Amino acid sequence: MFEVQAQSPLQVKGVAEPMATYLVQRALPRVALAASRGVAGVPTRMIGRDAELQRLQHAFLQLFSTRSLLAVTVVGEAGVGKSRLLHEFQAWLASRPERFQAFFGRATPQTQGQPFGLLRDVLAWRFDIADGDSVDAARGKLEQGMLPLFLHDDGADFAQAHAHLLAHLIGIDSRGSRHLRGILDDPLQIRSRALHAAAQLFRRTGAADGSPLVLQPEDLHWADNDSLDFLHQLAAVHRDQPLLMLAFTRGTLFERRPDWCSTESRLQRVDQHVDQRVNQCVNQCVDLAPLDPAGSRQLADQLLVRLADVPPTLRELLTTGAEGNPFYMEELVKMLIDQGAIRTGGAAPDAWQLDPARMQATEVPATLTGVLQARLDGLPAAERLSLQEASVIGPVFRERALAALDEHAPRTLPALVQRALAVPRAPTSGAADEDTLREYAFKLHILHQVTYATVLKRSRRLLHGRLANWLAQQTGHRAEQQLGVTAGHFEQAGDDARAAEFHALAAAHARSRFAHEAALHHVQSGLALLAGTPATADLLALRWRLLDTRERTLNVQGERTGQLADILALDLLADALDDDARRAHVAYRRGIVALRTADWPACEHAGRRAMALAEQAGADEVRLLAMRLVSLALAKRGDLGAAQPLVHSALQQARGKGLRAVESLCLNALAVMASMQSDAIGVLDYATQDLAVNRETGNRRGEAISLSTVGCGWMDLGEHARAAHELEASLRLLRANGDTVIEVATLSCLSTVAGRQGDTAQALVLAQTAVDTAAAVRAHDQQAIALSKLGHAYFGLGQLDAAAQAYQQSHQLAQRLQEPVQFDALAGQACVELAQGQPGRALQHLEGLLPRGADQGAPEGTEEPRRIELTVHQVLRALGDPRAGAWLEHAHARLQATAANIHDPVLRQGLLEHIPAHRQIQTAWAEWRGSKNSSQDADRSRQ
Repeated sequence: MFEVQAQSPLQVKGVAEPMATYLVQRALPRVALAASRGVAGVPTRMIGRDAELQRLQHAFLQLFSTRSLLAVTVVGEAGVGKSRLLHEFQAWLASRPERFQAFFGRATPQTQGQPFGLLRDVLAWRFDIADGDSVDAARGKLEQGMLPLFLHDDGADFAQAHAHLLAHLIGIDSRGSRHLRGILDDPLQIRSRALHAAAQLFRRTGAADGSPLVLQPEDLHWADNDSLDFLHQLAAVHRDQPLLMLAFTRGTLFERRPDWCSTESRLQRVDQHVDQRVNQCVNQCVDLAPLDPAGSRQLADQLLVRLADVPPTLRELLTTGAEGNPFYMEELVKMLIDQGAIRTGGAAPDAWQLDPARMQATEVPATLTGVLQARLDGLPAAERLSLQEASVIGPVFRERALAALDEHAPRTLPALVQRALAVPRAPTSGAADEDTLREYAFKLHILHQVTYATVLKRSRRLLHGRLANWLAQQTGHRAEQQLGVTAGHFEQAGDDARAAEFHALAAAHARSRFAHEAALHHVQSGLALLAGTPATADLLALRWRLLDTRERTLNVQGERTGQLADILALDLLADALDDDARRAHVAYRRGIVALRTADWPACEHAGRRAMALAEQAGADEVRLLAMRLVSLALAKRGDLGAAQPLVHSALQQARGKGLRAVESLCLNALAVMASMQSDAIGVLDYATQDLAVNRETGNRRGEAISLSTVGCGWMDLGEHARAAHELEASLRLLRANGDTVIEVATLSCLSTVAGRQGDTAQALVLAQTAVDTAAAVRAHDQQAIALSKLGHAYFGLGQLDAAAQAYQQSHQLAQRLQEPVQFDALAGQACVELAQGQPGRALQHLEGLLPRGADQGAPEGTEEPRRIELTVHQVLRALGDPRAGAWLEHAHARLQATAANIHDPVLRQGLLEHIPAHRQIQTAWAEWRGSKNSSQDADRSRQ
């Protein structure tokens, strides 16, 4: 569509009449004009929805003044007028001079079980991805559309990674991409990075030219839960940018999402008849009520406008029985036309005639379902059969699928469209083969339900089976998205085994997108179908796949009871199949549960069993993973002497076999063990090696984490310039990935580095950003750490009251979570009291630490143990407590032990001199030793 300006008529040679010409001014924003509804040949204007339309128009215009998020949800039941309101609004949008960017998507019953089905539809519409596109073509269109938005800020490599990750998330297989090959076993990373890319796609589309965005998801009540979650995420990311999120839904949405219009979800429900302040309400729900009697009469007059004389009984029939439902009124008129009570198409096409005899003989059903049933009964046999076959496919059906059921069926589609029983849906692209991709929809979902109910059960099974087999053979970028639908059709056909097979495929697909609810649903459906089947080897293996998917999903969700039950079931299946590789896998998964629950003896036992079984089966990857598991259990039990050689062996074997993911896990385990030994150089070395592996395998999340670990390693050595460089690189990568939780940890480390470098003001800014970010994503453990860093920054600036408040908040949060940083916060509070000349009150904060005794020192896992021990010494010394010396001795000894592990004299000196707490420990220890020696000399002199 274009905006044009009429020009003077042109006289063209060979053409008698002057030609009307137009000058094209600009392309209009692309909008998805919905098909208008009504009675064929009878133009009707929208009745009784002027106020609602004005609200939508006002919301659009507000985008240009408020420049912020506006969310409006239109709620109405079937047939009440949502589609007509959308059509009128879209037609109005198309005529507007303002520049804006449009995104449109429609959910269907078929997409409700497809992870990110609605998001896929939105992106397909935006980037002209057609159903018939190959996987490569679909991914290429998405890449072509996204690269210009990300290229400048993120570079070509990152921009391509964003596109491939998002493509994979929405079902466009990208497993062969170098950006995914190294992280296919990390669905959380794929999901989080892809969703971040999707949210940024919207944000950057608007930022490219400053245009507001209009996102119109239709039939939201059928949207999959993952897409609904994304819409909430998008609202959070886009709240400071002009975006109109205009959704249309039935009230059934609130059965799944009761808080959809709540304040928390940034949507506020208001009733237009009660709240007249709606124009001041940024976030709102618009409830579409049935037409009132006056509106019903107006619509009846419009629908019957071609009748010269409308009997009052006919008008009353339309308005009374419909109860304000426009669709019922329209369908009733169509039924009367189908049955000949109203005659059209006579000598005067614009004039209808009423047949009183047929009108009197016509039985008018009392319900919309009855009216639709009557229309179906009156159809010619071929048209009725085609519509019934289409109903087996679903409320939305492709012509090609209908032809797979009955090659003659598509011939009746023009007649069904003319009768307004089927509605053609415009293709998303101008593909050359769009004739084979035409898509249609039933006029309304209830029409689909009524039609499907007329299909005989025997015919249903046959048609579902034929359709399922056709779907199973399909390729292209939508193939994986159709797995659950295919399973459903096999189930309806009574083919339980093949239905279970496709449920297993759909479950695995959902798990790989971190779509837990969908994965668990498909597993449960598949297992239920297999419950009564014979225990053949193939079906046992299929049951294994379903249980394995569920066990892994439950592991991520932390549902240990259900997970252990599935592990037991898998163990029994491994025995039934007499498969040592499966037995090894089960033992390893049992060890993972023990690892997650810190049951180190059970972890070691399960890991050793997995090692032995994997050795017998030749399952190298499981064997090496089990070796790492055993080494971690040994380390946690204090046997580092046995743990380190074992994991070193696993590391070398993983490298020899090219198992890069195992290699990375082993390096991570070695870094943990080095940290347990206060081996700062070892931590740095292993983290650096892990960084190289993650970069080579394209694991961007692992790369960011490794960079952060390397930066923290340099920070712990007092090499603050190097630390800042690595941490800032990590922060850039984390923000490009959208990995906000780890971003908080990196910001906290950067705050510490800035404070140690003397830039306390910058330390405060970084710490406050970390606190705010953690609160936004509810990362409460990281928020507690960030609050302690905020306290340090305030303390460094001499703002003692603010420091005390930050430390107190950190302690309360960490204590509730049982996080070790609570002791850092207590030490911080003690420092504030000491600075205010209150050593007695400072000691009260340390009461939880003193019973440990100086020989134990600060608890394991605290952020800065030497700083805590120094604080205890300072408070006790201020009170003249003789225990002060022992705490200082311990802190100094631990510091010297750490320094002794550093062979580089420059790095060793940096550890001792560049970290303020370390310098203070050495100075205090020298003074204390000097004072102690002087006292001993004086005693000897007296003797």
